[in-house]
Amino acid sequence: MDVLSNEKYLIARAKESTDPYKAKAWIIAAKTLFPNDFGVQFEAYEIEKNANNFEEAAKCLSYMYVVMTFHGAHQTPTSLLNEISLMTNALRIPEGCTTPEQEFYVKMFQYISYEVQHQILLLTAAHSNNNLDHCRLILLLLKRFPQAISTHAPRLLETLIQNVAIPSFKEMLFNEAIPLVYNRAPELAPKHVHRLMAVCFEYYLNQMLSDTEDRARTSADCWKKIFEILDFCGKMLKWEPFVLYKKSYSKDVYWQKIIHIYKLDPFQSTESKQILFCATIVFVLALQDYIGYSKLRSKDGITDTDVILVEALKDMPPEVKRRAHEGGVLEIPHILVNAPVSPDAPNCLLACQSCWQLLHSNDVMKADFAQLILCIPQLSGWVQKFLIDLYVCAGQHEETATLLQASTGNTAMSLLEKSVRQFALTLVQGPPTVHLFEQMGTVLKHLPHAPPGGHYLENVSLAQTARVLMLMPLTKRAILHYLVQTLIVLLKPKLIEMECSSSLLGNMLVLSQLNWPHESTTVEIIFELIKTRRQFTYLHFTSYVIQAEIIEEFMHLWTHSPDVKLELAMPQQSLATGARRIGTRGADKGVKEDFKLIIRQQVARSNDDIDELLLQFLQQQHVALVQNVFDK
Repeated sequence: MDVLSNEKYLIARAKESTDPYKAKAWIIAAKTLFPNDFGVQFEAYEIEKNANNFEEAAKCLSYMYVVMTFHGAHQTPTSLLNEISLMTNALRIPEGCTTPEQEFYVKMFQYISYEVQHQILLLTAAHSNNNLDHCRLILLLLKRFPQAISTHAPRLLETLIQNVAIPSFKEMLFNEAIPLVYNRAPELAPKHVHRLMAVCFEYYLNQMLSDTEDRARTSADCWKKIFEILDFCGKMLKWEPFVLYKKSYSKDVYWQKIIHIYKLDPFQSTESKQILFCATIVFVLALQDYIGYSKLRSKDGITDTDVILVEALKDMPPEVKRRAHEGGVLEIPHILVNAPVSPDAPNCLLACQSCWQLLHSNDVMKADFAQLILCIPQLSGWVQKFLIDLYVCAGQHEETATLLQASTGNTAMSLLEKSVRQFALTLVQGPPTVHLFEQMGTVLKHLPHAPPGGHYLENVSLAQTARVLMLMPLTKRAILHYLVQTLIVLLKPKLIEMECSSSLLGNMLVLSQLNWPHESTTVEIIFELIKTRRQFTYLHFTSYVIQAEIIEEFMHLWTHSPDVKLELAMPQQSLATGARRIGTRGADKGVKEDFKLIIRQQVARSNDDIDELLLQFLQQQHVALVQNVFDK
C-alpha cells in the first residue's frame, strides 16, 4: 500500500467523507497546515463549487490564482486553466441563455475582486489557441474594464482589421469592437486607421446596397455610421473635425467643409488621406442621391423609371446652335428639372462633379480613390451613368459617344435609354442629318416598352440663351414630347420661308397638338400664313388633327374667310359626294355639308389619346417629316 503524503492524506479523507461538514473540516485543516499547496486549495474550491457556494468558491479560485502567479509557480496548473476557461466561456454567453453550470460561473465571477478579474481575463487571453478566441477574450476584458481600452484596443483592432475577410472577425469588428471603443478612441498606427476607414466604408455601403426591403431607412442608418467612423478615425489621426451626417443637409455643406480642410492641408491634397476619405464619402453620398433622383419608383414600388441628362432644345436654327458651342469657352450650364424629379438632383450632380475633379487632381489621389470604390461592384453602373452625364454637362460629345459605345451589353443601361441618349447626342453635334432620323426611329421602336404615364416636359424648348440642360424621365410621354418638340424646333425656322409647303404647315399643326397650348403661338403663325396664301391643302387632316381649338380655327376660316380655299380630306372620305375632295368652295351644293360633317367627326375625336395619335403620326409620316426638314 502506497504511503500518502500528509497533504494527500487530508485531501483523501475529505473526499471519502459523505458528510459535507466533515469533508469541509478536513479541508480546512489541510488549508491551515498547507496553505500554498495547490491540490489542497483546488479540493477546497471543488467542495464550495459542489455546494453551489458562489462567494466561497470565488475566494478559493482567487487564492489559487494569486498563489500560483506570485509564489514561484512556473506554469499554471491545467485544472485551474480549465476552470478559468469554463468561467470566461460562460461570461460570453448572452444573459438568459446559460445552463445552470454556466450560471454558477457567471455568479461566482461577480465575487472575484476587480483586480483578479482583470488578471484572469488577461491570463485566459494569453493561453487562447487562436486569434478569434484571443479577440473574444480581449473584448470581454474591455467590456468589463473600459479603462484598459487604451492598452489593449490597438492590438484588438489591428487583429480584426487584418482578418476582416473572415465573417466572424468582420462581425466582431462592426458589432462589438467599434461600438465599444468609439467614445475612447485609442492610439493606432495611421496605416491601420486608413485600413479601418476603408473597411468600414466598404462594409456599410455593401450593407446599404444589398437591402431591398427598407432601403431608405437602411441608407440613412448606414450613412450615419459611415460619417461616425470618419469622425472616429479622424480623432485617432488628429484630423480637422468633419461634418456629421444629417439627411436634411445640402451637399454644399459637405463640399464647403472639404474646401476648408483642403486649404488647411499643407500638401494641398497630394498625400492627404483626410481629403481622400471625405471627398470619396461625399462623392458616393451625392452619387447615390443623384442616381436615386434619376430613378423614379412607381407608386406600386415595382418598376423604376430612369432619368437622363440631355440638352434643352433651343428655338433657333441648328447651325446657330452649333456655332454657339464653338469658341473654346465652357460655361457651367443651368440644369432644368422635370416633374417628378427632385429639385435637388442638379445640386447632387454638381457635388459629384466637384468631388470627382478633386479626387482626380493628382495621380496618388486618383489611384487611392479608384481602389476605394472598385471594391464595391454595385457602384460601377452608377459611376458610368454619372460620367456620361458629366460629359454631357461639359459638352464633351466625343467622350460621351465613347462611353455610350462602351455601354453595349451593359445590363444597367436599357436599349431605350441608350437610344434616347444617342439621339440627344447627335442632335447637339451639328445640323440635322438623316442619321438623326434613323436614331429617332430606333427610339420609337423601343418607346412602346417605356413606362406609361408620366408628365410632359417643362421648358423643353427655350429662347436663344446660354446652354441649358434638363433631367428628363424616360417615360413614354416625356420621350414622345422630346421627339415632337425636336421636330418643332427643326421645322419652326422654315415658317419664315415664303415657299414652305402646305405639308410642312399641316405637319406642324399636328405636332403642335401635343401638350397644348404650349405651341399655340406657332399655330397662330401657321393660320396667318394660310390666310395670306388663301389656300391650304392637308389631306391627313381627318387622321391626325383632333385638337378642339385648331378645329375651331378652321371653322372660323370657313365662316369668315370665304376667299381661303381648304382641302382637308382625300376624295374617298367625302361622305356626301363620294368622289370629291372636301373644299370650302365649289359648284357642288353638298360640299358645305361634307365639310361640316368632317369637322363634327374631328370634334368628336377631341378626347382621343393624343399621345398615341402623335406616336402613330411619327411612325406613319416619318418620310414626310424628313422631307419637311431637308426641303429647301
